[in-house]
Amino acid sequence: MNIDFSFIIIDDSELDRFVTQKFLELSTKYTAIKAFENAEHALETIRENADGNSPVPTIILLDLQMPFMNGFDFVEQFEKFPNEVKNNYRIVILTILTSASNPADIYKVLTYPTVSRIIEKPLTKEKLQSLLIQV
Repeated sequence: MNIDFSFIIIDDSELDRFVTQKFLELSTKYTAIKAFENAEHALETIRENADGNSPVPTIILLDLQMPFMNGFDFVEQFEKFPNEVKNNYRIVILTILTSASNPADIYKVLTYPTVSRIIEKPLTKEKLQSLLIQV
């Protein structure tokens, strides 16, 4: 793939963060990949870098089930950013949840305008290609 994207991975699982980051490094031409164990730290980083002039879109790969601040809480806080900040990001839920296992949660997160889609773990080449075409 030869499209530039920046990625933020937010997942409390060290193994999932590592695997996703390595997969992205091997599969895409990327500007940067940042990984966070804690959703609050990711929000702080986004807030600190909120100049509204990102040279490439940033895709946030967000796990839903995390301690402290879960994915739902992250999205609710992210929605409070000004549009000029939100427009630089696309949130993609990367989770083990499926619509069959927890339809209420899936529906809830898809109601937020900043959430582009949900992808079931693990990330694969096909899922990534589909995501990059959509974004």
